[in-house]
Amino acid sequence: MRGSRPQDYEYWSMSPSLITFVSVAAIVTFMVVAQLSRARGVARRGETVARSRGLAHYVAYFFFVPYVVIAARPGPEVELAGPVRWVGLALVVLGITFAVWAIATLGRHYDLELEIHRDHELIRSGPYRLVRHPVYSGLALHFAGACLATGDLVLVAGTLLVTFPALYLRAKTEERLLRERFGASYDAYAREVGMLVPLL
Repeated sequence: MRGSRPQDYEYWSMSPSLITFVSVAAIVTFMVVAQLSRARGVARRGETVARSRGLAHYVAYFFFVPYVVIAARPGPEVELAGPVRWVGLALVVLGITFAVWAIATLGRHYDLELEIHRDHELIRSGPYRLVRHPVYSGLALHFAGACLATGDLVLVAGTLLVTFPALYLRAKTEERLLRERFGASYDAYAREVGMLVPLL
């Protein structure tokens, strides 16, 4: 039994550099897709008719902070089993994949800004059948996975106390804009589909 434990550890072990690389590569992929989608959408949609410039607008400017923590690992780490860390790394990729799917589904309506356009449509296909704000749901899953992969308590605390509330704030701000634009149609959609978590 004792002889098998080192082998088991080596089999499931995960280097910090791998976690950093996958996490950063995932968010870089997201940002490239987001910027390209935004640039393409601006040329294909009507003018802006409503915009939010409150606190939620500035959240996106601090997206890099969690990745500094992921790379630096400043806090104490919880000892997590190797398989748990691998599940976390899978969620890092899965979350970004879900968010990119949402961006692709939004098409010309995607923007980093919180705004409504003259010809705005209420999208209910693709991931929008599962949650009303799948970009934020995907990013939340991405960060939750990073917490599991690293076990870093500073990252966990920052995710629970800052990142998740920031994503929720942006989602709530978008909700207000969409309700003003679509009224009863959006209310009906909200009764059928969860905001950030399916069925909730």
